[in-house]
Amino acid sequence: MKKMMVGTALALIASMSMSMTAFAAEDLPSADVAEQGYDFYKDAVSYNDLREKLGVVPKIEDEITIGFATKTFENEFWRMEKEGAEAAAKTFQDAGYKLTVDVRGAQTETDEEGQLTLLMDMVNKKYDGILISGISEANLVPGMEAAIEAGIDMTTVMDAFTPYATTTVGAWHYQAGVQGAEWIYNKIGEEGKVACITGLSQATAAQARTQGFNDFYADKDKIEVVAVQNGDWDRQKAYDITETLLQQYPDLAGIYCNNDTMAMGALEAVVAADSECVIVGTDGTSEATESIKAGELDATVDFFPNKMAEIAVEMQIRKLAGEELPKVIYAPQSIRDGENVDKSFEEIFGYDYSPVFE
Repeated sequence: MKKMMVGTALALIASMSMSMTAFAAEDLPSADVAEQGYDFYKDAVSYNDLREKLGVVPKIEDEITIGFATKTFENEFWRMEKEGAEAAAKTFQDAGYKLTVDVRGAQTETDEEGQLTLLMDMVNKKYDGILISGISEANLVPGMEAAIEAGIDMTTVMDAFTPYATTTVGAWHYQAGVQGAEWIYNKIGEEGKVACITGLSQATAAQARTQGFNDFYADKDKIEVVAVQNGDWDRQKAYDITETLLQQYPDLAGIYCNNDTMAMGALEAVVAADSECVIVGTDGTSEATESIKAGELDATVDFFPNKMAEIAVEMQIRKLAGEELPKVIYAPQSIRDGENVDKSFEEIFGYDYSPVFE
């Protein structure tokens, strides 16, 4: 079928409040996760703990097409997710699976309408399964409802948890905020002024990472959180925020950023001001890790996006083969700094990720 036009997507978003009544909230596949919160779900499982229990991937003889409706490839993190999903496709193809993985991203960080359009196209083409990384909690609702009506299973990857998907494979966002805050705390000697630059306010990942940051410092008497400001995932905004903060607080000791794009902007402002303020990002992009290697950026919470996407593709195939999986699977994540930035994924976690085939 032809791709839906943007006007249609706009109409769908405009009628979203009516669309959401089509499914009772308590009847959605991951309703219990929504009730408890993705970052606080009692039955969440770490992939590091799950991998030994998975066993071989069941063989599927039929042709399979999996879509991945993701965010903008202007952001390196989502390009790395795309590369991981495509690498997974090749791994399964080499193992004899007739698999096609179609990865498409929104035009910009805020292109909610365009992202809905590409998801609806995948639904209309009756893909076997769809991976989703929504820009917000709500923008893909009409498409997700259409997918459920068409019997298409969905897996959320990384961002914008949704109860419409049967499984979410992603970072433990709350813990990332804790990890970033704790690294800064130890680095600056457990006292001083700190700040947080957050992502888009409607992004659940940004909300959870910021909460982790705030909760870590809640009982730290010698730490003063002087600012929590919205940088919208944008490098220039993070630069501007940091520049202003350093003018207001010349002794600012540390800044935690909700993603690496903003961390690099904050770093540029720190360098320009000749400040000793430490900067910690989130995501583990290659720009961030290369900057750490060069002795510039201090640290990042690495989500290993390539591996995360590979794991998500594997989980979607397992579900298509009839396996039951946990509703929440936290992908591997780790602080990367000067001490371990040269170590590989395998060296950090002690295993080489690869699906096991019959």
